[in-house]
Amino acid sequence: MKPLKSVVAVGQAREIRARLPRILLGTSPFIGAGQFGPRAFAYLQRFYDRPEEILRIIEKALELGVSGIQLLPYAHVVAAVKVAQRKLGDLTIIGTIGVGDIQADVETLAELGSTAMLVHGEITDATSREELESTLDKARQAGCLAGVAMHRPLRSLKRLKEFGIDIDIVMLPFNKRGIFMDGKPDDVLKSARELDSFLIGKKVLAAGALDPQEALSFAIPRLDCVTIGVASVEEAEKTFSIALKLTEEG
Repeated sequence: MKPLKSVVAVGQAREIRARLPRILLGTSPFIGAGQFGPRAFAYLQRFYDRPEEILRIIEKALELGVSGIQLLPYAHVVAAVKVAQRKLGDLTIIGTIGVGDIQADVETLAELGSTAMLVHGEITDATSREELESTLDKARQAGCLAGVAMHRPLRSLKRLKEFGIDIDIVMLPFNKRGIFMDGKPDDVLKSARELDSFLIGKKVLAAGALDPQEALSFAIPRLDCVTIGVASVEEAEKTFSIALKLTEEG
């Protein structure tokens, strides 16, 4: 089957920028992601099968002015998002597919009304062109923008340029010190911009290793969007207040 074209015309990243928020609530803390090291297990204990704890943070983020979420579709996180949608209304969802079964993830995110779906980094970093195109097509068939996440940005960006396929959104690790990256930030950014895709930075605080003011002052002006995971209402208040102020200044 011939791959589907992008929902927007190639080269019109500007149109996507007008549609998507600049700040997203990340969900990595809610699943106890490995980048948090010794804190990962504590996060998993705090949030696993406790959607009410996740909901408190989503509510605070929206109260502060964050209108979107980068959703890893684990069941307990999805449950919290569903409650947030019922209570609070519109929430822009940019979800990841390939966390579990790809088709199941697509169906879950479509049911939530996701705006975009991103292929999981483990798939992006290693899969063939044909398999990647097929996965992107599943997102487009659901009426969503289709993009990719990645763990090794320099390597994966090079492969994507060789593939020559349409990608609406690229989400990559990006921070001032190059932590969790396979290259210098300037080199990664230069390579990413050659795709003319909407750029989302993840791990911009390097899993808490960087001061939020310094880290966000570096990342936000260079990217279209950043996704920031927080593990408490207090962290949300501090971090998103800084991030939203920087977007207003920019």
